[in-house]
Amino acid sequence: MLKPDKHTNPKLSIINIAGLIIQELKQKEIVTYSELLSSLINQTSESAKEVFLYANSFLFLLDKIEYISNLDSLRLKGHEN
Repeated sequence: MLKPDKHTNPKLSIINIAGLIIQELKQKEIVTYSELLSSLINQTSESAKEVFLYANSFLFLLDKIEYISNLDSLRLKGHEN
């Protein structure tokens, strides 16, 4: 659920992690799954691993990102530099 409660760490919320993913993909266009996860862990904490998949699913459901299976990478949909 996306609704925060008193125990929610704002830095580790799905919305914040999704925003960080979008920032990373805007900068690099195509990013491997593991590189993106490492970057998020460096920006937040090791606990980002728990939210990473949910944030990716959230962005995928909103049709904001796409997965490139042969490269094991992600990229923004419709993003032009």
